[in-house]
Amino acid sequence: MLRRLSLLVLVEGAALLLLGLGYGGYALSRSGDHAPAELAGAAAAVTGALLLLLGRALDRGKAWARGPVVTLNIFPLPVALQALSAGAWWVAVPLLLLAGSVLYLFATPELRDTFRER
Repeated sequence: MLRRLSLLVLVEGAALLLLGLGYGGYALSRSGDHAPAELAGAAAAVTGALLLLLGRALDRGKAWARGPVVTLNIFPLPVALQALSAGAWWVAVPLLLLAGSVLYLFATPELRDTFRER
């Protein structure tokens, strides 16, 4: 179960890192004021890199990684709900599935016991 959780966090981190780099590169290729897009791309890339590090820590059984991972997976929920209400279901569904799966796995009795024992 811990392996599944760390794999989901690693997938989420890689997706955010690639999305952030792509978004930032796209913003730089356009003319005009692109500071907000650069900032959003940088934030996504940094969050993705952080999730990659936290995923490795979870895979190694480090209990300290639980808090930051839970916190970083609560933030996508309102974003996904807003995207869903705007009609962008192709953005909302993967966000809800990834973040919801990670939060669900943390709530399973097996992982609660694993992190409680350490």
